[in-house]
Amino acid sequence: MSTVPLSKPITAHGEETAELNFREPTTEDVMQIGVPQLLIPSADGESVGVEVRTKVVGQYIARLAAIPMSSVKQLSIKDFNACTGVVMGFFNGGAE
Repeated sequence: MSTVPLSKPITAHGEETAELNFREPTTEDVMQIGVPQLLIPSADGESVGVEVRTKVVGQYIARLAAIPMSSVKQLSIKDFNACTGVVMGFFNGGAE
């Protein structure tokens, strides 16, 4: 389990929270939501970068931290980026 301390508390399930605890995603999660990143190919087919799919990341934050999407939308950009790092960490090497 990974924990992200929030720089700005949010409200989830009617209670204020200052941290989010993330469980590891399951195969079912990935089948339902998809992968949070896309490889960007060059003209010769080589990968030149990765596009982070923020809407998909938001869905993972909601599901893995067990909070509603309305709570995800309350996150500051700094906290959203920290949560994105946790989500993306579960997928390192997964899109190759």
